[in-house]
Amino acid sequence: MENAGYFDELISRVISGNASSDEFEQFDNWLAKSENNRKIYEDSLKAWNAAETWLKPENIRKDKLKIITEVNRNLIIQSDRSRRRSVIYLAAAILAFPLAIAVNILFFSNSVPDYSCNPAVCEVSAPAGHISECKLPDGTEVWVNSGSKITYNSSGFTGKSREVQLDGEAYFEVSQNKKKPFYVRTGFADIKVTGTSFNVKAFPDSKTFETVLSEGSIELEIKGENTNQYIKVKPGERAILNAGQKKLLVQNVDTRIYSAWRNGQIIFQDATLNDLIKELERIYDVKVRLSDPGLGNYRFRGTFSYDSNLINALEKFKITAHINYRIENREVLLSKIN
Repeated sequence: MENAGYFDELISRVISGNASSDEFEQFDNWLAKSENNRKIYEDSLKAWNAAETWLKPENIRKDKLKIITEVNRNLIIQSDRSRRRSVIYLAAAILAFPLAIAVNILFFSNSVPDYSCNPAVCEVSAPAGHISECKLPDGTEVWVNSGSKITYNSSGFTGKSREVQLDGEAYFEVSQNKKKPFYVRTGFADIKVTGTSFNVKAFPDSKTFETVLSEGSIELEIKGENTNQYIKVKPGERAILNAGQKKLLVQNVDTRIYSAWRNGQIIFQDATLNDLIKELERIYDVKVRLSDPGLGNYRFRGTFSYDSNLINALEKFKITAHINYRIENREVLLSKIN
């Protein structure tokens, strides 16, 4: 295992975000052995990042959305038998991607949707460390955040309304249609729109629901035991619902802060390390521990960028905050550099 070829492959798997927990641990041990190893990694990372100039992301994005949109269109107009065929068409379309798209899957994996569909339900999800983007049958664009998913019945877009179920966080740019309202269903509240842009966060394991309206208008239907409550949200407002206390707070905010994650960024105005840790654990599906609990009170202000590579994120902490890290299986230990 102690050979250049093996570690070249290991570095590639780490940079691409495809390394297992054991491989991450091997890489971390190898990186700590010498400055030369660290230089090899940094040179490899530069070469990897430079590869982005080979492709135009905007053209790749259009191609991917065009294929997904066409698949959705076929799902709507076909009979049950044809719908079963359309799943095969989807697989064929993916296999028929041009070389540029195939390379994009390797280099830009945090924008490739995990898409599955059967005659009844379609699902778009984003695994840990990834962001998925898709276009629904009506032309609505959706960005699905790490660890989240949306589900919908494609045939449901042909009736009097359009509906999706959200588990987690997503940003919607809804195609306008006043005669056919668009609903986002969550476990806490439902959102009704006709054409607008907004962010929704409703993780099943959280007691908090929130939505931030960028433009247009939305109506919240908060689910109660006996009666439901209806509230209209205006552009620039953030509505936060504490499901446990049944309290709703509406505040004016800078909406860019709550949608920056679509570009792999988290903007913090005044956040603690504990706040950042929550995001790290959710994005990368790891457990983070502090050698000194007092580190959790360190405050941050600015933009934190992330991708599908956990090592990159931890290196940024090390450089900007002088916080060291050690990875053991799926646990990360953070400690102050003396």
